[in-house]
Amino acid sequence: MVDNTEHKSNPETAALVMTVVDKIPAMVAYWDKNQICRFANRAYEKWFGVPPEAVVGRTMKDLLGPLYPLNLPHIQRALLGEEQEFEREIPDPAQGPPRYSQAHYIPHVIAGEVRGFCVLVADITRRKRAEEALAAAHRELEARERLAAMATLATGIAHEINNPLAAVLGNVDMALEMLEGGTVEVGELRSMLLDVRTGGERVSEIVRSMRLLARGDTAQRERVNVNDCVEQSIAFAANTLRYRAQLIRELAPDLYVHAKASQLSQVIVNLLANAAHALPENAPRQNEIRVVTRRDGDLVLIEVADNGPGIPESQQARIFEPFFSTKSASEGMGLGLSISRNIVEGLGGQISVRSEQGGGSVFCVSLPAAPPVGAAAEQQPSAPPRPSGIVPAAARPRVLVVDDEAAIAGLLARALGNEAYEVTTVKGGHAALKALEAYRFDLILCDLMMPEMSGEDIYWEVTRRWPQLAHRFVFMTGGAFTPRGRQFLASVPAPVLEKPFRISDLLRCVSRRLQASSGEATQPSAVSRAG
Repeated sequence: MVDNTEHKSNPETAALVMTVVDKIPAMVAYWDKNQICRFANRAYEKWFGVPPEAVVGRTMKDLLGPLYPLNLPHIQRALLGEEQEFEREIPDPAQGPPRYSQAHYIPHVIAGEVRGFCVLVADITRRKRAEEALAAAHRELEARERLAAMATLATGIAHEINNPLAAVLGNVDMALEMLEGGTVEVGELRSMLLDVRTGGERVSEIVRSMRLLARGDTAQRERVNVNDCVEQSIAFAANTLRYRAQLIRELAPDLYVHAKASQLSQVIVNLLANAAHALPENAPRQNEIRVVTRRDGDLVLIEVADNGPGIPESQQARIFEPFFSTKSASEGMGLGLSISRNIVEGLGGQISVRSEQGGGSVFCVSLPAAPPVGAAAEQQPSAPPRPSGIVPAAARPRVLVVDDEAAIAGLLARALGNEAYEVTTVKGGHAALKALEAYRFDLILCDLMMPEMSGEDIYWEVTRRWPQLAHRFVFMTGGAFTPRGRQFLASVPAPVLEKPFRISDLLRCVSRRLQASSGEATQPSAVSRAG
């Protein structure tokens, strides 16, 4: 006697299985070796707007449309018997925001032959949105921590700038009084001007350090001189350090790493501030912060040590955790060391801390050393000889200065005019274009950030009209603060003078640029342009 119970229950079981599969919040399907669908559950209607009955019998290429070329490598490997797992963004058939999926292609193998593959596609949109929100929050926290560090140092920075500024303005007032009173003593005037220059350089260094720290991670990795970055970071934190501790430098020469200078500076400033906050405020002569750079095999080490109370061993394991802090809330949010670790590890390095037996802590940053470059590339080219005397007017190179700051334009006119150049100054882009239509210029010295027309706008308009002038530009900038500005300067064949600059640097740059462009075709005359 044959028991038909099992056979009688099969249709019910099949219907139950199909109901369960249709309820699964994921696409489930089977595609044969010819990529034709043999089974699909109800989820395909939600994802593709096509009921499963219409999916069966269609090819995968027909169903996926523009997604097919992206998925094809995974399809091919699945048909070779290799299980596939990948993520994909899928457009919404109802024109809503796209959704994210995680796909599994599972080969169906019978007797060693691949007959097709099963597909399981899960919706991971919520997870992806959460990850994006978490990443955005992390970026915001990094920015807040950087701003908190700058706010903590703001008073010190104002003090650092106001001191040299007071010397600059005081010496200028005294020099003007001497000139107006007719009591000019050359030696004393020279001494005043040297003090003015020293004060201006000090302010310039502070601003450069602030710009480096505030820039964030927009800069590209480059070959960074570690000691220069250390010195800029010390300059940024100088006032905070000065009233907390004696600063000792032990910097080995010729240390380079591949990094983003702004990020490395942020790490060093964080470590300096951390060391300063670990020391009592009332004993600056007894407190000590030591900054050491050295080479250890293929690594460059940066150590920041203090002689404070040290870090308990129970806290050393947590010191790099986000929001863990032994400081007051006014001194930061407990993210400085966590961010520093992320930056260092992102550069392929490590950061660690240890406490000394006699007291104090040592934070050590280790980074892969940049490979050496040729001696010729490392060596700074010597300055070209300065022009000796005024040359005949017909042979004097013509320089067009484009700057919206009258004081800067006047300074450039005086400096270049004293060095055998014929200088024309204009205030903006439209005036520059008119001047170029009327006269032949051998060099265009152009500010980058200006209202109405930026230096970038002027460059593209000039090179559109007169392509041969592309190699006659020199740009000046107080800081290309936008990513677009930095990208532009990196893409054009023009040197850049960063403000403030020394007159010797200006003359050297102009001379080299003129030498480089001397072999190019001469600029068309006004007659040929008009005709």
